Amino acid sequence: MSDSESRTTKEVGGIAALLRTMHDALAFAESAQERLDKLTHVIARHVASDVCSIYLRLPSDELELYSTEGLNREAVHKTRLKWGEGLVGVVAETKRPLVTSDAPLHPNFAYRPETGEDPLHSFLGVPLIRSGKSLGVFVLQNLASRRYTDEEVGAAQAVATLLAEIAASGELFDPRTTEEVGAMLHRPERLVATGVVSGVAFGKAAFHEQPAPKHKVFAKDAEAEAARLNDGLSALQASVDAMLEDTALEAAPREVLETYRLFAYDRGWKERMRAAVISGLTAEAAVEQVQAENRARMAQVKDPYLRERMVDLDDLSNRLLRRLAGKSAAPAVLPDDAILIARSLGPAELLEYDRSKLKGLALGEASTTSHVAIVARALGIPLVAGFDNAISLAEPGDDMVVDGEIGEIHIRPTPEVALSFREKQSLQSAQQAAFAAESELPCVTRDGVAVSLFMNVGIPLDMDNLERTGAAGVGLFRTELQFLIGAQLPRAGVQEKLYREIFEKAGGKPVVFRTADLGADKAASYMKRRAETNPAMGWRGMRMAVDRPGLFRPQIRALIAAAAGRELNILFPMITVASEIMAARALLNRELDWRTKRGRDMPKSIRLGAMIETPAAAWRIDDIAAHVDFLSVGGNDLMQFYYAADRDSELVQRRFDPVEAGFLSFVAMIAAKARAAGKPVTFCGEQASDLVTAAALIAVGVTRFSSPASAIGPFRRLVRSLDAAAVSKWITGHFGEAQRPLRREFEAFLRQAGAALS
Repeated sequence: MSDSESRTTKEVGGIAALLRTMHDALAFAESAQERLDKLTHVIARHVASDVCSIYLRLPSDELELYSTEGLNREAVHKTRLKWGEGLVGVVAETKRPLVTSDAPLHPNFAYRPETGEDPLHSFLGVPLIRSGKSLGVFVLQNLASRRYTDEEVGAAQAVATLLAEIAASGELFDPRTTEEVGAMLHRPERLVATGVVSGVAFGKAAFHEQPAPKHKVFAKDAEAEAARLNDGLSALQASVDAMLEDTALEAAPREVLETYRLFAYDRGWKERMRAAVISGLTAEAAVEQVQAENRARMAQVKDPYLRERMVDLDDLSNRLLRRLAGKSAAPAVLPDDAILIARSLGPAELLEYDRSKLKGLALGEASTTSHVAIVARALGIPLVAGFDNAISLAEPGDDMVVDGEIGEIHIRPTPEVALSFREKQSLQSAQQAAFAAESELPCVTRDGVAVSLFMNVGIPLDMDNLERTGAAGVGLFRTELQFLIGAQLPRAGVQEKLYREIFEKAGGKPVVFRTADLGADKAASYMKRRAETNPAMGWRGMRMAVDRPGLFRPQIRALIAAAAGRELNILFPMITVASEIMAARALLNRELDWRTKRGRDMPKSIRLGAMIETPAAAWRIDDIAAHVDFLSVGGNDLMQFYYAADRDSELVQRRFDPVEAGFLSFVAMIAAKARAAGKPVTFCGEQASDLVTAAALIAVGVTRFSSPASAIGPFRRLVRSLDAAAVSKWITGHFGEAQRPLRREFEAFLRQAGAALS
């Protein structure tokens, strides 16, 4: 047996023995205080600690010493620490373990003479976390000055996790304390992150990734729980095996799943859980116990590869918990008026939900230009992103408020908070009505510069907003959504039906159809994907289309058929060099020849456009313009590639601002080159939904925009309030300055000039 195997065996045996002893202590003690005192006694003996103490959080947010082995027992229920006070208070406030070899020398040390802790030096404190909240602190102390090992910290975290579960389950405390703990877990919560899609939504919490159902901690029949664990593991392993039987899997995904399967069959993982069950835990509690130990180890691991493998094991634990609860992996059935909570969500996953029930989104990861945000904006679903803790703080069915404008989420809001947001929602509705009343007004600046406003569309439902907003037409119809939401590639006939419906709903206004911009993060389950280190700059857009004419040509065929007798505007995405336009045009010509030879009705005219989304395309825009009739700036990707900053990354997405001299001068160059080539250019990026950015883009010469329907009313009002020459003079006057954000100064200038920014 290797040293690592020997260590693992000792760890498993040690923790299993401790859990078994804790179970016995609870089984034979009578009162709540006796149970608590028994626990501290057996834990202190097991870990060879001079002191073992349990502090619990009171409704007043004080931390009270509830039980101790080693300190003065008369201090129990008398010693209290304020939130954040002393080492115990710091552990509770930060929700992180604290380890020190000399507690009295720590800057946060708080002396309590009644405890008799004067001779103690070493300190290990671990928070009791439940539903994202600190319920208390588990403390180990020793007379000698020593460092606690990683194994001891891991064991303490395992005990703390179990204590938190017991505290919440009602198995440990008296009814009054249990009720107070429950009330604490269900306090109103206010979270502030990033507003992504504006609007206020009220609803009930629902989870994309369902939390583990509630369950008992200690088992009555260890053999029955062991059998349940074995059955759950067998079902889990069978499901992973079934994934690998998919013959359509390419090499890279198969390798990933093979690694995943190794963890599913790992004997060490299985034995640790079995040992926890034998010690007296239920199967679910055993899985969570081992999961907590693994997470504690994960926090210590620096190697990214090993961390990823531990994430795989964490995911397997969650799957196993769902198996034990008899739950499937299917998408959640939403309640009425649902606020969907998820760590991350793809555009196709969002569209799978019943949109009549979905009122708001709370995501851990999403930027204003991510594809899920674009879909949510098109559907008019308020979205707030930038945190994960809503997943642990909320429970299914909790009342929630999402404010996508200011980036707030309220979980279990008070009546006063709910009322204030109801009033805000009413004001927003009134404002939208005012914008609708202005929809027929000319979109011209105060000094006579005409600005054309078009609408972004992704699904037919969006077309209902065309007349209401007064948009000049559809500047960008994203056709890829049809490819993402189905179980298979949509046939040409199905595509033709959709495009004809869009033409009819447009009522004669122009529509620009962008061919499917697939690849990167936009791929359906039926599409084979190759592993790419940087998919955003990989095989996507026109690169994929010209390599896979079987995907591109049916779409072109459907567009030509749907446009019979009408003007057809086709926009090619992710163009980098002119040769890609030439390749796409050749495929288009083949479809035109095919239709002409069969005597079919043809479009009245065909106009081709190129999406400028990369610096390479921007610098050679004159070459590209020679092969097309119009140009569109894909501001979302252009900004991403300009700054070399992933627009979906929480770490970098807010570091860069489009209202910056370098980026604005770059857009000014694109607009100037397009004018020189005699080709109209439309800015299609989501940045133009921000009024300060929109004003800056007008200042650098952009006069055609395509925006979400919700942005058109405010945009028109802004345009009518601007003096284009004045804003242009201000912006261009700052082009020579050092690279820095101009937003704050420019916004102040706009407000002073009377621009309508709200």
